[in-house]
Parts: sequence; C-alpha cells; structure tokens
Amino acid sequence: MGFSAIPLVTCQSRPVFTGIRRYVLPVALMILLTGLSGCASTATMESDVITVTGDITVRGNVPFHEVVLITDDNNWYILELTEQDRQALVTPARAEVTGVIRLGEWNGRPFTRMVVRELIAER
Repeated sequence: MGFSAIPLVTCQSRPVFTGIRRYVLPVALMILLTGLSGCASTATMESDVITVTGDITVRGNVPFHEVVLITDDNNWYILELTEQDRQALVTPARAEVTGVIRLGEWNGRPFTRMVVRELIAER
C-alpha cells in the first residue's frame, strides 16, 4: 500500500535569472562608482592670500613660456602677472611675492598658479 511501482522523480528547477542575479550588484556598483568618479574635479576654491620668497625665472619655449617662481623648498608657482608687471620684471630675480594660489595647468598638466597681488624684488 505505501509503495508505488512508479518512482517519483523530483525536478529541481532553477529560476531563469539566477546566473544574471549574481552579476547585477557588482555591475550596478561599478556603474555607480564610475559615475561618481566622473564628477570629480581638480578645480580648487581660491585660498587665502599667501606670501612666498624665491627666484623668478622664465621657463618653457615661446609661445608656451611662463614666468615661474621657485622657492627655496623647490615649490614651483606659475605667476599670473599683469602685462605691465610682466614687462617691468627683469629675470632672473629674487623676490617676495604675495598672491592667491589656484590650480591651473601648464602644457596639459596640472600646475599651481599664483595670481600676483604684490611683487617686491629683493636687491
């Protein structure tokens, strides 16, 4: 009575999307992180006014030359001077420069720029 001549075969069915489900979370995280990293910026807010002392020289080749301040600690700043200050400047020179630091670029690479507010040449 309790036994049957026909064996019962059970079929374990797997959901159709089981293979896809394990890839959904990693792919979603990758897309999210890629999107967030695309929003990153190298631009900085203008900082406080600073004063540094160093040697001013002209670096680069025409038409890509820039006036550069090199400090004793080997920090380089591209000086953004007015045309009048640039023409009056005799390089190389040692000077104390006061200005605002911002991130810019030089020859396609990030570089620190200083918007000059005051330049005092040492004698």
